[in-house]
Amino acid sequence: MSKTDKEKIELLDIKLDDKTTKIMITCAVIMLAAVLIHDGDHIRQAYNWGYTIPMSLWALNLIVYVLPVVSIFLAKSRRLSATIVCCLGGIVTSLSFVVLHCFGSSSGLNWGIWNFTYFELIQGVWYDPGTGMQFYQGVDTLSWILLFHVPAFCLPCSVISLKKFFDVKKARKQAQK
Repeated sequence: MSKTDKEKIELLDIKLDDKTTKIMITCAVIMLAAVLIHDGDHIRQAYNWGYTIPMSLWALNLIVYVLPVVSIFLAKSRRLSATIVCCLGGIVTSLSFVVLHCFGSSSGLNWGIWNFTYFELIQGVWYDPGTGMQFYQGVDTLSWILLFHVPAFCLPCSVISLKKFFDVKKARKQAQK
């Protein structure tokens, strides 16, 4: 085993202190709240359109909750990896929401009516939700705000998480000297 591999293993073996643990849990909860608020807006949109969100979409949507929830689990276990997972969670969540709603889905996953971009939905789209072709129109100012609030809340959590990772790494090096 190389010296670098040994250092990585030792670093990952470090337990987070109480303050860092609380910060990581807080960041993950903020990300979860941001996603829940955004998803609440989708429920509002669907209600206004008379669109029924299919069960498959509810299940698929759980993807966006995975990294923040894993981050909470890791933080409660005082694992340093909570800082990295939380950092990635904020970045991935922010990018995926903005890309999906501004540029459309390129993943091949079926996001229902939200396979259309917000720009297309403003103009109106014909979509078959399985009950026949229907016209859906409308993305309002609130929807745009609740889209961009996701990166506004999640990206700072990513920065904080990454900073905490480097703080722990730096403290570890100083303790070894």
